[in-house]
Amino acid sequence: MLYGMEDYEEEFNLAKKNKLNIKKVSLVILIIVILFIVVLSTGSIIKSYKKEASLDKENTQNINENNVETISEKNIKKSSKNEIEYNGTPKDVTPQILDILKENDVKATFFVLGARVQLYPNTLKREFEEGHYIANHGYSHKYSQIYESKDTVFQEFIECENSIKNALGNPDYNSYLFRFPGGSSGGHYENIKAEARELFRNYGIAYTNWNCLTGDAENKKTKEACMQEMLETKRNQNSIVLLMHDANDKQQTVETLPDIIQYYKNEGYTFKNFYEIFK
Repeated sequence: MLYGMEDYEEEFNLAKKNKLNIKKVSLVILIIVILFIVVLSTGSIIKSYKKEASLDKENTQNINENNVETISEKNIKKSSKNEIEYNGTPKDVTPQILDILKENDVKATFFVLGARVQLYPNTLKREFEEGHYIANHGYSHKYSQIYESKDTVFQEFIECENSIKNALGNPDYNSYLFRFPGGSSGGHYENIKAEARELFRNYGIAYTNWNCLTGDAENKKTKEACMQEMLETKRNQNSIVLLMHDANDKQQTVETLPDIIQYYKNEGYTFKNFYEIFK
């Protein structure tokens, strides 16, 4: 849906190398380019991350579409073309995921791509209306374009924010939260990412990574394989940021999600999203 098949291949080649280089926070987040937060019930688990994020909402609200050049027109055509090439008919697994979340009373954080938001505005509205946190994953997910400079990273953030605002019909919406494609540090673009991190901090924009994943964007095509990857990357951590995807071919995400939710509930974890972290 808000994440296409072509969008995650490069990200997870890099993520496989860097998935242990992730800052630990006091909760478990399930990212389906969605980010679900699963927290081991220990009391004041939110405070340290909330302090670290220290969002400056006044500064962030000053960011608007006039700050940067638009990149949407040249990319939305590519996104539309890819939908047809990969699927014939676009397939959206996200409604199935939303149904599962609703049935289990779990709230997620969806890190969305601006180009996908423009293709699926009604799905984004449903995510928001059902209480999920809408966060920012940039506009295009094209690494060479995003990481030309710190300013192009920021452009991607702004363009995605504008797509979200338009889809929700709410010009005052701000996510305050970004997930760098490929992670916020490491890899070929580390120097640019470091400059972008500082720029985001200056604007009061938080960013996050993951510390657990199911491998649904790699070669893990079965529910059993996804569960095994989740257990191996979870290890003994009390705070889990779990990455999953809702791309058009991610039926294994749909099939694995109920078992993921039940596993963490049985282990004494609580699911949260960033509304509860930032409040």
